[in-house]
Amino acid sequence: MNTQLLFPTPLWTQKECGVDRQPIIDFVHYVQKEDPDGRRASNAGGWQSWDFVDHVMLDNPLKPLRDKILECAYYAADQWGFQQYSLKILNLWINVNKKGHFNHMHTHAGSILSGVYYLKIPSCCCGNITFHQDFNQGMMKESWGCAANFSRYEDMNEIEHDEYPAEDTMLLFPSWLPHSVSASSSGDERISISFNIAAFSDHYHEVYPSR
Repeated sequence: MNTQLLFPTPLWTQKECGVDRQPIIDFVHYVQKEDPDGRRASNAGGWQSWDFVDHVMLDNPLKPLRDKILECAYYAADQWGFQQYSLKILNLWINVNKKGHFNHMHTHAGSILSGVYYLKIPSCCCGNITFHQDFNQGMMKESWGCAANFSRYEDMNEIEHDEYPAEDTMLLFPSWLPHSVSASSSGDERISISFNIAAFSDHYHEVYPSR
């Protein structure tokens, strides 16, 4: 019997991005010192910067990471089937979490691709990112029974999927995919950089001219 998996959700992982991290770490500490309050979004505790827009990153230490993000995003979009298009980083922000800090489940409205880059990670127990299946999709099947009569841990039955952070690793995923970050148990700082990307049609550039 042939099995097809319809409408899969992609998750792209790029390990060992090769970004020189120390200048960016120094820049993160500078930004945090200049704005110790930061902002509140999905984060419970921790510190989050305000947004960096694309042209600002051309002249600060984030540029090498910005270039790597676009390189990976173009690879992902090509594989996803995009044609005659260009990409733009809409916004990028810094997250610094310590013990007990976490992020509530959320999505990233207004973009097509989102991602996270792990800049500095404690040696242990710093909290993982969890991707969540659409509530209705998961609950309709779960209403039939429980773990006793089907496995929740097979690929086709997952209602949550965990990814564990590693330094110099980038994740890319559809912006509408719900995700959360579990609480860190480490007293050391965990620094990640999140971002959103928009796609623009080069074929219909007269209809959708904005860049």
